[in-house]
Amino acid sequence: MMTQPLDEKLARPMTVVFFGIQGSGKGTQASLLDDFLTRNSDDGVLRLEMGERLRGFAAGSSEANKRVNAIMSAGGLLPAFIPSHMITSFFLTEFTGNEHLIFDGVARRIEQSMVLDDALAFYGRSDYQVITLELSEEEANRRMQLRHRDDDAEAQIKKRFEWYKSETLPALEKLRRRGRTVHAVDGHPSIEEIHKQVLAVLGLAS
Repeated sequence: MMTQPLDEKLARPMTVVFFGIQGSGKGTQASLLDDFLTRNSDDGVLRLEMGERLRGFAAGSSEANKRVNAIMSAGGLLPAFIPSHMITSFFLTEFTGNEHLIFDGVARRIEQSMVLDDALAFYGRSDYQVITLELSEEEANRRMQLRHRDDDAEAQIKKRFEWYKSETLPALEKLRRRGRTVHAVDGHPSIEEIHKQVLAVLGLAS
């Protein structure tokens, strides 16, 4: 059987949404996919990484900026309307309708996942694909401890694990119930091996 050439597979822009517990490597894999699509497609690539956007927002001087900064500095959970605003602004001011789209850490709560899903449906991108990087809490904690070594950071990591189970997993399930395509990828192997798995589930492997 003849395999479809890569340029034909990428004839229509892709939309990929990454899920995964903190430390699972979502940002790394989103970046690698960004690089792959940039190299192999004539269409542009837009990536929305929520943590980066929120940190940039928190650096401002408005009342909202200051309040977001205070919550993030304390390791708190932001009210849903803030990240939902980031998603909406992204679509209304940056997306032209023709780019590949990559989302990292965007649909962390049910409200955000519905904003994202509705926006993608509005733009004719309901055939987007979700990749969830499956990683044990033990391994995720080990990786995070390599980055943070104080007790406060450890407490925040534990809190974020709890949020992932109570907030993010229900958001993922909501998308699955809406009929969206969800791929589970093992997050334990090497970065390179995980990238190969990501390309394979997206139908982009050579």
